[in-house]
Amino acid sequence: MNTTPNESWGFLHPECHGQKALMFFSWDLAKTIEQQFTLHAQSPLSVQLFEAQKAVDRLLNQYVQIQANPGAFEGQTILLQLERDDSDPETAPVLALQTSPHLEQLIIEMQAQQHASRSIN
Repeated sequence: MNTTPNESWGFLHPECHGQKALMFFSWDLAKTIEQQFTLHAQSPLSVQLFEAQKAVDRLLNQYVQIQANPGAFEGQTILLQLERDDSDPETAPVLALQTSPHLEQLIIEMQAQQHASRSIN
């Protein structure tokens, strides 16, 4: 992954391990997708999706390589898809993420814990 001094990636953070790695991954995932669609904004939608998928695959692999949370990331997948509303062909397609069930459950649990801790404070 290319980084500039102005960018901070979660996988580079010293606390990116265990449960915290899921939070960092969520941030990095959103950033990765946004970055790829911005970089390839002039390309056809199919190219944008292809490049974003490659970047998401690299990001997931990065989290596996640093062993941020082996039980959460190893063997998991995230598939990007464009979904259209069949009832309204004029509507632009929406980006959907199909996350492997195990990783999806862990991210949902982490987000619920984050939400609960914010509502207590």
